[in-house]
Amino acid sequence: MEFFEIANIAELAFLSDVYKRYLWAYLVIGGCCFAVLYILQAVALYTIAKREGFKNRWMAFVPFFNTYYIGVVSDKNDVFKAKAKYVSLAAALVEFAYCALGVLYYVAMFLIFEGGYATPEYSTVIYGSNPVEILSGYTQNNLPENLNWAWWVFNNLQDFVLYWVQLILIILKVFLLVSFFRTYASSRYVLFSVFSALFPVSGIFMFAVRNNRGKNYVEYIKEQRQRQYRMYQEYMRNGQGPDGQGTSYYGGGYQGNPYAQQRPSTPPADPFGDLGSNNGGGSGGAQSGGNEGNSGDPFDEFKN
Repeated sequence: MEFFEIANIAELAFLSDVYKRYLWAYLVIGGCCFAVLYILQAVALYTIAKREGFKNRWMAFVPFFNTYYIGVVSDKNDVFKAKAKYVSLAAALVEFAYCALGVLYYVAMFLIFEGGYATPEYSTVIYGSNPVEILSGYTQNNLPENLNWAWWVFNNLQDFVLYWVQLILIILKVFLLVSFFRTYASSRYVLFSVFSALFPVSGIFMFAVRNNRGKNYVEYIKEQRQRQYRMYQEYMRNGQGPDGQGTSYYGGGYQGNPYAQQRPSTPPADPFGDLGSNNGGGSGGAQSGGNEGNSGDPFDEFKN
């Protein structure tokens, strides 16, 4: 879950806080940023579900259920021949386990550092010609016997358990996000999926494409190829030869194109004009499942 990712990033900003005196700050920063991203994702999923006619739209606002719901609204694109909702169900279960373990880790950390039971250890490394001391770990300091479990959790859970659980969650979420963005951001799904996997920003991208209609990616590729072919035919019918003059081909090998005089005064429209257009339009072939946008939407450029 993005909350712990953001909290870990905030923790890195407090490297000098070796006694974890500002542990509350990590959680506050993580909570505030997570709340914003969570609301954006929930609104996006609800908007998509309402327009596409999916049931149980309340899942968009409930933790863990919303992860499953990402797969539900991405049903037009499978994940390696597996239904997207099955992948999202697995991701939701792993996410629940990751969050439960993450809460346990922070509880153990709080108990240890609030009680002053950990003393930082440093090791010296040579940076250039200057010796630099870096934090290498912690040692127990009058740790009560009843907190031995907290010490084990603090020292082992993150590196040996949470690491692998998080890795599995990342893999599942990458597959799930690829399915989602193939459905609602077909022309940019690689960019959005990669950024969402590396950084906790999937809610922003989902909100940006919330007004796009769902597409089957295979059908989308076929449609784009057909449009390119139609545009090529249009160029040839209007006498647009390789020399750009419309009356000769390959140095005059072909003269008298009967369609040369029918070339329009304005060039044909860009076959990819609607992939990044603000108005979602474009000539050529009709868009299958086109997007309903409005000129006031700041995310118009993300429309399929």
